[in-house]
Amino acid sequence: MPLRPEMWGDITAAIGSAVNANLSAASAGNDLYECYIWALVLEAARREGATIRLMTRSGAPATSFYFRTSPTSIFSDLHDYCHAEIRFPRSPVLEAHIGIYVSGKSRVNHECDVAVIYGDEANTCRANRVNPRSSKILLSVECKYFLSSNLGINLGRSFLGLVDDIYAEGRFFVSTQNAGSVDKLFSRHRKEYEIGLSPLGPDQEIRLRGSFEKIFRNFQAR
Repeated sequence: MPLRPEMWGDITAAIGSAVNANLSAASAGNDLYECYIWALVLEAARREGATIRLMTRSGAPATSFYFRTSPTSIFSDLHDYCHAEIRFPRSPVLEAHIGIYVSGKSRVNHECDVAVIYGDEANTCRANRVNPRSSKILLSVECKYFLSSNLGINLGRSFLGLVDDIYAEGRFFVSTQNAGSVDKLFSRHRKEYEIGLSPLGPDQEIRLRGSFEKIFRNFQAR
């Protein structure tokens, strides 16, 4: 069964009310993979009691959804990029974004393929045209979409360096490809990962969604 249409099915379920989007089932696999993981994050939030609203950069409800297909700053006005607003009953508002830059402890900017950040931080960053501080990121995911090539160990090492600069808690590495050496690397360093993940592998999907749910559950308990 083709992977792209399966990912697109999960994405359209997530953006339900926004009938139009700048992506489709025929879009580049790496773009769809990031959106698919973003959709899993939203599903996890819903299962933990969140209300989700799709919003544009300008603060209006999104009737059509414009996904980032290359990394930009959260304040970029190149397009009216969209995000998901996540509201739990008694917790600060969160936002789920795709492909934004965040500022690490070293003040170096890093790309987050999927990031859940505090809403007040997002508003400040849009107003002042700065990137979110990594300490204000509740959850982030590095997404790697490979179909015919192997996942190299260097990508795993790069992720460990990234995590060191943007705090370790709630940071995930996910990939469509399985490679034992990367598994061992992340296991040894006790990092969150899911390798060989796609909508065609429901066990991995359920496990990853469960990890996201735990983060949202702990967030509400604070």
